[in-house]
Amino acid sequence: MKLTWYLLVACTLCGIFAAGCMSTGPAEPTPVPTTLITPAPTAGPLADQALLGTWYLAAMTRPEGASPIQTMSVQMDVVFTEDGGLSGFSGCNHFSGQYILTGKMLPDGKGIQVGPLVSTLMYCKETGDLESQYHEILQDASSYEITGSQLVITSELGSTLVYHRTPYGPTAVPRGI
Repeated sequence: MKLTWYLLVACTLCGIFAAGCMSTGPAEPTPVPTTLITPAPTAGPLADQALLGTWYLAAMTRPEGASPIQTMSVQMDVVFTEDGGLSGFSGCNHFSGQYILTGKMLPDGKGIQVGPLVSTLMYCKETGDLESQYHEILQDASSYEITGSQLVITSELGSTLVYHRTPYGPTAVPRGI
């Protein structure tokens, strides 16, 4: 009885395998439904026409107004371009980088991210520390506010860079600080 049972199971399995190996000719391809997916239109990068152009540094402060630095002897500047680039002169070296306007409204103004900055590598004993502080604050920018011809950039830590649209001479005191 057991032998008959085993033979029946073996014959059934052989029949199943043999049926799977037989070909009935080329199979017709099953059409695959296609759907054209069009990406949703996205807005381009944020822009602020009032920010574009050259700004001349008038003052720089550490968090909460500590250690105000008036940059009277060396004219530092930054130039913002439409394509999200920025460049400038930081007292001894020239620098460049990128910026992004975040579109967020923050307590100190509109959101901005700057950096990383690249710079030429000249050594200037008189302006080296000032230049390092300037790059540090600019790369840490989190917000900016434009009032008339004044731009104030505030860093994550609360340091500020105050700019004006017009340059000033080494003996001039910038107005509005």
